Amino acid sequence: MSRRLQIGMMCPVTEEPPRNPPPPPDIDPEQLRQFQEFQRFQEFQRFRQAGGGALPPGPPTAALPPGPSAAPPPAAPPPPAAPARKPLWKVLLGSKLFRRLVYLVVVLLVVSHFYEKYFGGDDPGDVAVDSGGDKGNVIAPQTPYGLQGTVALFYKHVINDDAGRACLLFSEDEAAEAFTRAFGAKDCESAVHQLSGQVTNSAEYRQPGFPPDMRAVPNGGSVEVSSCALQVTGGPRLGRFVLTMQDNRTWVITGYRAEPADCPAG
Repeated sequence: MSRRLQIGMMCPVTEEPPRNPPPPPDIDPEQLRQFQEFQRFQEFQRFRQAGGGALPPGPPTAALPPGPSAAPPPAAPPPPAAPARKPLWKVLLGSKLFRRLVYLVVVLLVVSHFYEKYFGGDDPGDVAVDSGGDKGNVIAPQTPYGLQGTVALFYKHVINDDAGRACLLFSEDEAAEAFTRAFGAKDCESAVHQLSGQVTNSAEYRQPGFPPDMRAVPNGGSVEVSSCALQVTGGPRLGRFVLTMQDNRTWVITGYRAEPADCPAG
């Protein structure tokens, strides 16, 4: 026998136990548990064949792969955004009631304009101006005649019982006192209030008729306007007025004389 064979017979070759194969990846927990029990069984068999002794420690228990983390619950949808509030002017324009009120105001303004234009009222001749008179009168037209003149304006103030503005047309105290005595009143304001109560038709009374020779504006100086020469209806005649043009070309009452109430119209 050869020397190598003899050595082999004298020293039996110890078979190296197989190493523990690594667990296959992605194994489920039940398969891993069965695999680990099989490994323990193999170790026990080797222990018995080796003659006993302390049991070798079993292979470490592989940690279970972490399971998929629970997905967070879906977030609640945000509440719907509140609709933007419309500006106030858009709300008003969209309101039928508001539009009707606007139409009504426009119609009333137009009607008022045409009424004042065609039926009297304090027109441009009635605009307050500095007359430059002795009493510092502030209301005086730039003509003594016609519906825009000083005399017609005095009649309109009587209709409206506007004693303050009517008496301001007198630039002389003597003229205002003569007017007061003519109607038996205690002062000019009282006389105007008394005459206002005698007006029966304000629409006719505010438009006295002037004769043809009292239509052109005088160049200056003083003029007289007799109520007996005017066509006055709907209220009392107011007497004879003396009017004088001031430096700013406005006409104020500088004199007055009473006339009979039943004088014939001129």
